[in-house]
Amino acid sequence: MRASTSDSHALEPTSIPTVPRPLVRTNIIFTLVFLTMSWMTGIIWFAAVPLVASGLGAAIGWNPVIAAAKTFLRKPASAYVPEDKAQLRFNQLLKAAMLAAALVSAFAGWELGFYLFTILPAAASLGALLGFCVGCIIRYRWLQYRHTRNRA
Repeated sequence: MRASTSDSHALEPTSIPTVPRPLVRTNIIFTLVFLTMSWMTGIIWFAAVPLVASGLGAAIGWNPVIAAAKTFLRKPASAYVPEDKAQLRFNQLLKAAMLAAALVSAFAGWELGFYLFTILPAAASLGALLGFCVGCIIRYRWLQYRHTRNRA
């Protein structure tokens, strides 16, 4: 969502609610750190931390990790590359659902399920850090399907 202006760092105002990219990346790194800690220590409760943060973000639109990281921004939020807030919320919903499935799997004694449902959001998070958004493709396809279904 970069805007081209005479100043390459300036961004045009947009009517779409956005979140600065550094906050999104902080949230992604937070998830990766806690999932890695869970795998390395065998303590499944570490996976519950990003579940709670993402669950709050998906349910009420407030993520405590993003809220805390916002205090460390050095420039105004509008000075950073914006990320679509609706897309972020959708991604948090997917992550929260998978992490909830991971915890349910762990409590049910299905260790493979725990690892499967934590590896998926970790891989998506790593992909997002590298510039590939799996949740964006899923959401785009979902919106495309709904549009086609409503047109028919």
